[in-house]
Amino acid sequence: MAHLPAVEFPVLSELVPVVLIVGVAACIYMVAGFGFALFAVPSISLFMPVTESVAMIALLGLASVLRQSVALRHLVERPIAFRFSIWAVAGMPVGLWIVTAISDQALRLFLGVSTIIATGVLMRRTENVTSRVAVENLFAFISGLLNTSIGTNGSPLVFALQSRRLTPHRFRGTIAVIFAISGIVTTSIFAIDGRYTSRLLAVILCSLPTWGVGTAIGRRVATRIDSEQFRKVVLVLLGVTGLSTLISAL
Repeated sequence: MAHLPAVEFPVLSELVPVVLIVGVAACIYMVAGFGFALFAVPSISLFMPVTESVAMIALLGLASVLRQSVALRHLVERPIAFRFSIWAVAGMPVGLWIVTAISDQALRLFLGVSTIIATGVLMRRTENVTSRVAVENLFAFISGLLNTSIGTNGSPLVFALQSRRLTPHRFRGTIAVIFAISGIVTTSIFAIDGRYTSRLLAVILCSLPTWGVGTAIGRRVATRIDSEQFRKVVLVLLGVTGLSTLISAL
């Protein structure tokens, strides 16, 4: 008789901080409109391998962006979303190659440096920058590369789309669709690659309650605070997170 594969369970020292981080990251995303993966992946990578952190946040993040892309589908700039998505998917094989070519420590260094750079990119407003298709395509390609390597793919897309001067609603709808398409492709690749082990799925299931609570709290808080001031606080937090990740890898 064939034996069923053994089911692994996470240890509490790994599980507790991870589920709390997911809740905080969900709250940040609802209030600031960005930063879920950028905060969660470096923080979670302090307690588990980077590749597992990336796969976990990719699956949790997909649920959010799918819901948002459906809700805002009538506001999507379809030609832009399609072109960005094509270039993002094109960059994904390069990201996978990076993961296989370097060690986990080197991947942590890459994650820390990328988080700090991404924070700097998000600090710079680009509304007054003229959009160029070639530059936009490059940033979309980089987004796909980051998606399958370290999971923090948002800042290149935010930087490129800001120069399009879209209204806030159209911006959110368009970027949500790009995130959704990228997320579907990325999680499918990770599933085929065998990253979603029984242990990791258990961590994800345990994180769903805090993800839901963080989302609900963030939605309520967003209507009661100065979003611009909160954005600045989040950017400082992201910079500290990237620095901590970098130090932990040295």
